[in-house]
Amino acid sequence: MNKAVLFEIKNSVATITLNRPDRYNAVNQDLIDGIISGLNKCKEDEAIRSIVLTGNGPGFCAGADMSVFGVQATPEERRDYIIEKYQPIMKLFFSIKKPIIGAINGTAAGVGAAFALACDFRVMSKKSGLLYAFINIGLGPDGGASWLLTRQVGYSKALEIAVGGEKILGEECLKLGLTNKLVDEKNILSEAQKWGKELSEKPTLAIGITKQDMFFSMDNDLNDSIAFEAEKQILAFKSNDLMEGVTAFLEKRKPKFLGK
Repeated sequence: MNKAVLFEIKNSVATITLNRPDRYNAVNQDLIDGIISGLNKCKEDEAIRSIVLTGNGPGFCAGADMSVFGVQATPEERRDYIIEKYQPIMKLFFSIKKPIIGAINGTAAGVGAAFALACDFRVMSKKSGLLYAFINIGLGPDGGASWLLTRQVGYSKALEIAVGGEKILGEECLKLGLTNKLVDEKNILSEAQKWGKELSEKPTLAIGITKQDMFFSMDNDLNDSIAFEAEKQILAFKSNDLMEGVTAFLEKRKPKFLGK
């Protein structure tokens, strides 16, 4: 890992920390490389069973560091940059078969808001916020921000948020379903890690299957979704965790899942 992104494993929970606090964790190449490296570690290491993504300092992520483009970059070069840099990260978020919790300290703005919404779950405080700041400098959303927001709140509300360019604070995020939990500001990371530990004790393979099922269902009809679920269920039918779950139920005890 590089210094722009920190990586720690504790109690089967990996914590990935964006670490450019002097720039409010604005996204540059080092940050992109660090996120990808961290997510790949989580994907490959069976000992990691849940993931927390957070930011160091007063803010989660200020969005793209505009200096990465350089003043001479053409519009086409900037377009290519967005595709080449953000597509691999978003693919990782949704291909990892482990739960990802965003511990959203401060503001997640621009593509930082997309990173926050790409997490499976979010923990925020009343002072946390999501800011679709693109419109405020004359841009449309990028990095998957439009896709993610419309699937959370629907077209009309997503458009209102995106063209309004105003920060949506924690309480409103909770009402809109943009965050799962609202906690004291000082407890955001610890609560996310606690939740991560709880999730790590669940059948990780089944969580991964469930993520795939939900993702598939967003763009497919009922019949195709039933068929997809049935196909993915084959892995669960073969798993140690299914055997443990059934045995524990019959023996009236708490199951001890291994995540496979």
